[in-house]
Amino acid sequence: MAPCIVPAENRRKQEQAAAEADQSSSDADLVSGSADVAATGRDDAAADRELLSTARDTAATARDRAAEELELAQGPGGPEYEAAIKLAAEVREMAATDRLLAAEDRKEAAIGRAEATLDRERAASDRKHAAMDRDHAAMDRRQAMAELEKAHTDDLTGAYRRGAGLAVLQTEVDRAQRTNEELVLAFVDVNGLKATNDNEGHTAGDHRLRELVNAMRAKTRTYEPIVRYGGDEFLCSFAGVGPDLVAKRFAEIDAILRERGDDRSMSFGLATLGPEDKLEELIDRADAALISVKRENRHDRRP
Repeated sequence: MAPCIVPAENRRKQEQAAAEADQSSSDADLVSGSADVAATGRDDAAADRELLSTARDTAATARDRAAEELELAQGPGGPEYEAAIKLAAEVREMAATDRLLAAEDRKEAAIGRAEATLDRERAASDRKHAAMDRDHAAMDRRQAMAELEKAHTDDLTGAYRRGAGLAVLQTEVDRAQRTNEELVLAFVDVNGLKATNDNEGHTAGDHRLRELVNAMRAKTRTYEPIVRYGGDEFLCSFAGVGPDLVAKRFAEIDAILRERGDDRSMSFGLATLGPEDKLEELIDRADAALISVKRENRHDRRP
């Protein structure tokens, strides 16, 4: 795609909106990532508290058993019975404290897990919004590209406008010379367009121009640019093929046009890119070849 020749304010605003949406989605991803980390931390802390609460319960059970053993060791009325009962009570009190602490730990663990769940829900919401932001950014870019494409193409035929098209052709020339790839430029015009306009009206002439571009598209590859150079003149470049194959394609294009009437013909001239050629020189040679072809055709039609 050629660089933008005349930037549109709408396209600039759409690109800015797309960039801001991308930044917003990136920020949301960072926030959601932090929320996930926080949630994992809360889950780990909750797991630690649950382990601690289990340990406290185990200690409380052990203390209760110790208290029972103390009471059983000293029968009623024994010399150390009162001391054993007192110690057993203290052990049971410590067991009760352990169970209270275990309950608090479990409560804190439950709160931590609930907060972790909230963190993950926020992270999911942030990711959802980030995805929506990216969708909006992609939509803005598609619309901007559509407007850019429209700004670069001829309203009548859909071919590249001259300015944008020459930029595309220059890119093709630069690539071919850099890679030593063969490149052929075709200079094409519609035969008898003025007569069509004079005799049938400009609507009929416009139809012939569209017919030519449609026929060219049918016999060219999608990446081979078609440029409306003048009123009824078009340029098209072909990379990686020689002039004989290009001439064969244009014979097929001409055949498509002639199927719609003998007066629906076109003429073309070809020029092959040289290692030191400039685009202007290539166009001039293709134009000269076209002029030569048209002269020969006029000579052939003389009685």
